[in-house]
Amino acid sequence: MLHGILTLLLFQFIGECISKFFELKIPGAIIGMVLLLLFLVIKKGSFHALDSSVFWLLRYLPLFIIPAAAGIITQVETISNELFAILASLIFGTFLALAFSAKLMDSLISRKEKR
Repeated sequence: MLHGILTLLLFQFIGECISKFFELKIPGAIIGMVLLLLFLVIKKGSFHALDSSVFWLLRYLPLFIIPAAAGIITQVETISNELFAILASLIFGTFLALAFSAKLMDSLISRKEKR
């Protein structure tokens, strides 16, 4: 399990370094997560230590949401000023995600039926 946590922290550290070095507005944790995804795709699978670490962290996922909720509470004025843009992007993003998911499921089902 320690090996898995160290792997997660390593990818987060690399993402933070890339974010700071190139002065990106994307958080380093997101860059690290994308790098981890690419690593797992190239490796074509995961390993037991990473699986057990992720399973352990997922049990405490609701605790990771508390800081984001507190941040939203402190930004009520900004949210009320940009409410239309926020609602428009949420609605557009939801429909875009639904359309993409439907197309992906359709292509996966047709690929499975061909086999």
